[in-house]
Amino acid sequence: MINIQSIHNGYSTIKCGTAFSGIGAFEQAMKNLNLPHTNCFMVEIDAFARQTFLANHAVNRVYKDVTTLDPSTLESVDIFVFGSPCQSFSIQGKRGGFEDTRGTLVFYGLNIIQEKQPKYFIFENVKGMLNHDKGKTFAVIQSAFEELNYTIKYSVLNSRDFGNPQNRERLFVVGIRNDIAQTFVFPKANIAMPCLNDYIQKGSIDKRLLCKTDNIVLCQKESKSPIKKVAEYAHISFKSDKHIFSTQGIAPCFRAGGRNTFFDTKNSVYRHLSVEEMAKVQGFDNFVFPVSNSQAYKQIGNSITVNVLEAILKNLLCAQMPANIMIDTMNKEVAA
Repeated sequence: MINIQSIHNGYSTIKCGTAFSGIGAFEQAMKNLNLPHTNCFMVEIDAFARQTFLANHAVNRVYKDVTTLDPSTLESVDIFVFGSPCQSFSIQGKRGGFEDTRGTLVFYGLNIIQEKQPKYFIFENVKGMLNHDKGKTFAVIQSAFEELNYTIKYSVLNSRDFGNPQNRERLFVVGIRNDIAQTFVFPKANIAMPCLNDYIQKGSIDKRLLCKTDNIVLCQKESKSPIKKVAEYAHISFKSDKHIFSTQGIAPCFRAGGRNTFFDTKNSVYRHLSVEEMAKVQGFDNFVFPVSNSQAYKQIGNSITVNVLEAILKNLLCAQMPANIMIDTMNKEVAA
C-alpha cells in the first residue's frame, strides 16, 4: 500500500505516471482532491496536447511516443493511468479493434504495467470496447490485465451521474496488485444532475459562437430525455451535426471532431459552447489552453471527465489517506 505515515509526515507523495496523457485529466483530479502527489512521467504523442498539459501541470519527464518508449527507463510509480485511443472501439467509428493499429496501443500500456508493477492502475476507454467482436476483444484485454498479477474490476460510468451535464459513458478498469490487501468498489451515482444553464452566464455572447438560423426546423414534441433536442438543421444529414439541443438539459457526449449546436435559453440564441464552458463541463475549471480554439475543442472532446476520475480516486486512494488530508479535501469541496 501507499506509505500513509510518510505522506502524513510530508516526506513523500503519491508517485503517479500516465500514458496517452492528453491534457491531464488525472493530474487535475489529484489536484482537486488535494492529494499530495508527484507526476513522475507523462506520455503523449500530440504536440498541442503536450503544450496544454505542461501549461497546467508539473511533471518530471515528458515522453512523446509510447511505441518507442523503453518501460525499464521509467521511474517507478504508485499509480499508473492510461486510456488508449478509442476510435478502434467506438460506435462512432469503423470499430476496427485490434485490426486497427490504434487498437493495439493498449498493449503498450500493459507493457508499462508489467515492467513497473505499480500498486494501482486505471484504464479508460469507450464502452464499445466491452461488446466489440461479441466481447472477445475485452476478454483478451481482461485476461492480459489479470496475468500481470492484478485483481481488476471494471464498470461503465456516465459523466452525468457525477455532477457534469454531459451524457458521456466510458469504460473504466481499476487494477490493484495482488499483494495489496485492499478492496475497491466503483462509486455510485449520488449527485443531482445539473443542466448546461448552470455553466452559462446571462449577457453578451461572442459573435464567433453564434450559429446561423437558416433551415432550422423546430421539434414538435418536447423531449423527455435529459438531452433535450429542440430543433434540427433540415439541410444537414449527419446526426451529430444536425441536432440542436437546449441548454435546459445536458449535452450529448462531446466529440473531438466537432461541436454541438445549442439553443441558449438564458440568452435566446443558437450557438456553440465556448472553450471555457466546455472545459468546465468536463471538469477543467480555471484551466489554461495555450493553443487555438480548434485544438482546445479537440482536446476537451478527447479528455476523460475530471469529476469521474475524482469519484474513482476517492474510493481507491482517499480511503488510504490520513484524517487531516481528508478533512482538508472535504473542506475544499464545501468551499467550492
